[in-house]
Amino acid sequence: MKVSTRSEYAAKAVLFLALQGAVNDASHPAQIPSIAQYCNIPVKYLEQILVVLRNHQILGSRRGVSGGYYLLKTPSEITVGELVTLMDGNTGIGSGLGSVLIDPLSTVLHSLWREVDNAIVSTLERTTFADLRDQVIKLQAETNPSDLMFYI
Repeated sequence: MKVSTRSEYAAKAVLFLALQGAVNDASHPAQIPSIAQYCNIPVKYLEQILVVLRNHQILGSRRGVSGGYYLLKTPSEITVGELVTLMDGNTGIGSGLGSVLIDPLSTVLHSLWREVDNAIVSTLERTTFADLRDQVIKLQAETNPSDLMFYI
């Protein structure tokens, strides 16, 4: 399975917001330029992704000079699988293969591709953004203990 740039950027943006710590807090939203700069995402592309996430009630937004985006769900309620499916739909290894199995070789390979797809989907569905947030915090503590604070 190849993860699209769209899914990668959406995951980075949600993970950034998860690291901010405030869920359902419109008083301290993260602004698009801050998200784009920290996550190294082109602003125009990020804007399109954030609209999709807002329309599907993963993010909330606040307008105005001090506006921006914030999580509507806790990081433990958002799975990577949910996000990838939202951004890309079904993009498994075997999704582009035909359903006609004309010989034993095709049958065996199709079975393998389905097994790989199922393993990937299972991993993505059980991995939450709380899990990823905790991994980032642990990694930062190991590499640079003084960089544990995130600023908007």
